[in-house]
Amino acid sequence: MMKFKSPRFTVVVSASLLLAGITCAYSAVAGKWPWQRRIGKDVEIHHKQQHEERVRPEMWPQEPATPTDVDDARFIDAFRTICGDKRLGAERGEKFGTAILTFARQYDVDPFLMGGLIYDQSRCLPKQPDNETRRYGLSRIDVAMHAPHIREGQYNYWILENDQWSARAVKAEKYPFNLWKAANPISNIYWTAVILSVFKAQQESLATAFANAFEHATYRHYVSHWFFGDNVQSSEPEDRILTARRRLLEYYNGVGIAAAGEYQGVKLVSPLDGVPRMVLDDFGRRRGNRKTGYRHQGMDLVAELDEPIRAVGDGKTVFVGVDMPDAGSKRMTGEEATRFDPRKMGAGGRYVAINHGNGLRSYYMHMDTISVDDWRDVKAGDIIGTVGRSGSTDSGPHLHLEFRTDNGRLDPAAFLQPVLVDPKRIAGAAQISKQSAAEQHF
Repeated sequence: MMKFKSPRFTVVVSASLLLAGITCAYSAVAGKWPWQRRIGKDVEIHHKQQHEERVRPEMWPQEPATPTDVDDARFIDAFRTICGDKRLGAERGEKFGTAILTFARQYDVDPFLMGGLIYDQSRCLPKQPDNETRRYGLSRIDVAMHAPHIREGQYNYWILENDQWSARAVKAEKYPFNLWKAANPISNIYWTAVILSVFKAQQESLATAFANAFEHATYRHYVSHWFFGDNVQSSEPEDRILTARRRLLEYYNGVGIAAAGEYQGVKLVSPLDGVPRMVLDDFGRRRGNRKTGYRHQGMDLVAELDEPIRAVGDGKTVFVGVDMPDAGSKRMTGEEATRFDPRKMGAGGRYVAINHGNGLRSYYMHMDTISVDDWRDVKAGDIIGTVGRSGSTDSGPHLHLEFRTDNGRLDPAAFLQPVLVDPKRIAGAAQISKQSAAEQHF
């Protein structure tokens, strides 16, 4: 055995591994490690400023556990639901879902996590190499990040044990690792399972080694390393993946629409699946100039493009159409609104209003598509369209939700608390306790 000493760690390297071609990039200088650093570049972060200013990992409750014995047919149905059958197709949905289950079992990773990652990264559509991001396939694998560690049918990595770095490897012989295999759907799913299994094994070691690194972020789950490599710099990508994972679990378990609260006898449900959902911006928050800027008229929820939007309660649609630049609104059918040129819209974009009775009306803005028409009865939980960013020029996709009465506007968060993670309210209360990612077993 060969040993390298440093003020912080003792590194143990197998001579046979060195002879096999694994290079040791370790030096005696503190802050170096015995492998070539994995560094994620050009990571896509939605709502960066709001997330960094407001959201902390400890705000989230414990994530739901993975079922002990996953039923293949139910998982495939759930995967097809989140991906959208029209987009994915039944044959391809079954093929991808089966591959996720097969390789997740082989490498002991959570299939719901894999499904959520694939949904978030590609909307389940195979993607060819991207010359800008250099990421590939369904899960957008960063080939350059991992290629130096994959040799002779195995992924080589390091674990910190008793202040010593020890070399480990996981066999990965089914497909070669290159740009084209990373773009192929089935081999991409295979390598997604392999890479996640490595980060799962390394999560505690990486957290220890990079705890004091520059621009290191606190985070909840090892899936963060998928985006950033060794040193995690934001928890926002993992929040997206874990939200998609919760959606998959809801579809798999058939739990139905999440009850949220009520307003004067009107039963309310979550407008989005995969609860709890993060409040991006609060009702009444000053926009623009702190003294003269206008007050936010509703509540913004973090959401992804094409997510289904649900009616928060029973009622009747009283407006379907588009907000116009002249402060007016134009009524039209849902299909006409979906086709309407976004360049001609006002700030609210495509939107729907529902009268729930007892004085309550709900408004859903910035929609991408609308699937209901005017003056139609709806039930709580009915899908009325999809999330978008129509009319919004300075932010990513999100749901703007308003509650209005004859006496003015209400804060929707006050009536939907059970299905929200609301930084404004959490900041003034005891923080939600949670178990570590290792204890949650997903």
